[in-house]
Amino acid sequence: MSVLRKTARRSAGSATKVAAVAAFGIAVALGTSACGAGQISQTANQEPAVNGNLANIGDLQLRDVQILYPTDKADEVFGNGGPFQLAFVINNLSPVNEDRLVAITAPEGGSVTIAEGSDGAKIPAGQALRAGKPAGLLIPEEVQSRTEQRISVVLNNAGDTVAAGLTTPLVFRFEKAGIVAIRTPVDSGSTLPRQDKIREAEAPADEHTGGH
Repeated sequence: MSVLRKTARRSAGSATKVAAVAAFGIAVALGTSACGAGQISQTANQEPAVNGNLANIGDLQLRDVQILYPTDKADEVFGNGGPFQLAFVINNLSPVNEDRLVAITAPEGGSVTIAEGSDGAKIPAGQALRAGKPAGLLIPEEVQSRTEQRISVVLNNAGDTVAAGLTTPLVFRFEKAGIVAIRTPVDSGSTLPRQDKIREAEAPADEHTGGH
């Protein structure tokens, strides 16, 4: 009888250990799933990292709106208040309604000229309108998407309203969507040199000094 009791106790102990390991595994799996779900919910509404500003109006999404840093004679251009190239992308999310960029207004007497493409400054349904070429843009100049229109937009007579580190209020006017104002930053791109500070190497935290 004693042998049978010992065997039964061993079997019960093994079963308990197996149950405990299984329960721990389920808890870890549930915990991992919960963490993953939390991370997804936190990042679902994040916007992509871009240099320019953004806005939404009606079916239109304005993205990466910026004033490009001059590639030549920057001091002279800033001193004269232009000419500055504008860069942006306007996406038309409507599957049926076309829209058109009518004008862009600048502050303090500034003027914005829109050199329209072959189809004007139209934004067909489900397509996009792009202006300028930000520094670091990987799309070759000769490559143009079939769903993207290209235009050139220039800001002049901006006075001292345009400066690196500041934003310039520009008002975009559309034929159907209406009007939206955007605080537009200057994109320095890769034209400004990096200013790294040289520091002396620091001793490791666990290094001891003194005569030992």
